[in-house]
Amino acid sequence: MRRGTSRKIALLTGAATVVAACGLSGAGPALADVPQPDCGKIYQRKGAGFYEDNPVYVDRRNDSADWKVSTPKAEGLDGKRIKAGVAYLARTSSLTSVIVMRHGKLVTESYFHGGAVNRARNIHSSSKGVIQALVGIAVSERRIGSLNDPISKYLPATYFTGPGADKKNITVRHLLTMSSGIAWKEDKSEKLIEKQPDWVRAILARPLAHRPGTTFNYGSDNTHLLSAILQRATGMNTCRYAETRLFSKIGITPEHWGRDPQGIYSGGYNLYLTPREMAKFGQLYLNGGRWNGRQVVPKVTVQQAATTVLKADRTYSYSSGWWKQKIRGVDIFFGWGFGGQFLYVIPSLDVVFATTQDTSPSADGQEVDEVTFVRDYLLPAVQKKK
Repeated sequence: MRRGTSRKIALLTGAATVVAACGLSGAGPALADVPQPDCGKIYQRKGAGFYEDNPVYVDRRNDSADWKVSTPKAEGLDGKRIKAGVAYLARTSSLTSVIVMRHGKLVTESYFHGGAVNRARNIHSSSKGVIQALVGIAVSERRIGSLNDPISKYLPATYFTGPGADKKNITVRHLLTMSSGIAWKEDKSEKLIEKQPDWVRAILARPLAHRPGTTFNYGSDNTHLLSAILQRATGMNTCRYAETRLFSKIGITPEHWGRDPQGIYSGGYNLYLTPREMAKFGQLYLNGGRWNGRQVVPKVTVQQAATTVLKADRTYSYSSGWWKQKIRGVDIFFGWGFGGQFLYVIPSLDVVFATTQDTSPSADGQEVDEVTFVRDYLLPAVQKKK
């Protein structure tokens, strides 16, 4: 899902304050010592729907050793303006977290309304960036030959007979850039797909509305097909591939990842991360795909995320798994998950900004106004070097 239905402060500003408040002390385990969950046992299908009811999971890993903590002032930000901006965001009753990083350090970390450092929530479509990263890694390993490969090279031939016959020439790149041409209306077409026993076949059976590669049409159908392709191309499920190639490299341990009736892991939705894990992923992209001196995600994959491919409307463009926009003339690419799961990467300012919100059935559905925060508080808070 892309958008929410629209747009009491226990405010803790300053990462050091939050770490103390959450009871984190001492060094966490080294990444090599972090036990990785068994995808087959832990990440089970929840319910019968395309999307889940978005419960909260608890991350039991102490990740305090992974972080460098600083203050806004020490990293060249106006702390008072940042604090005012976080207070502005906190007017949204379903907001659960705000994180700002600069120069690779936590400078602001705030939790609200049941949010906490160890609470993992569904990050919804912000996880489309994770799928994009995995596809890039698979290409670098030659498990996927090229982004220009037709998807029929990787999926069963029987999917491309009958109503699926005209989908043979859709490419991996078309799926990444939301230009497959498959007829899809986000938040509605899923209701039809979830009734079918084989979601990949059902997606490919939908009619073509446009010639592939010509028209932007946002849909989780595209990224779910990518998850199926990853499974076929790599010989392991998407969860396991993500753990071995991505998550374990940067200290991310998801608490849950949904699956479809065929056992295909949800492609770009139903992935549960903590706010810090979201911020880590953003920092990885800010670093050009490098983490602790190692190239985890290919540099070209990060460049693709930051490069406009198609205009979505007058304000937003789309790249590969990420959105793009300019605010106050500053280029930004970002993950946008339903209900306010935002992950902003601002390369020119060396900034990562993330928010999470409650999207459980009881939440009010108002999406946080992150654009105003960036425009009126975060960007003006950047202090020019003397």
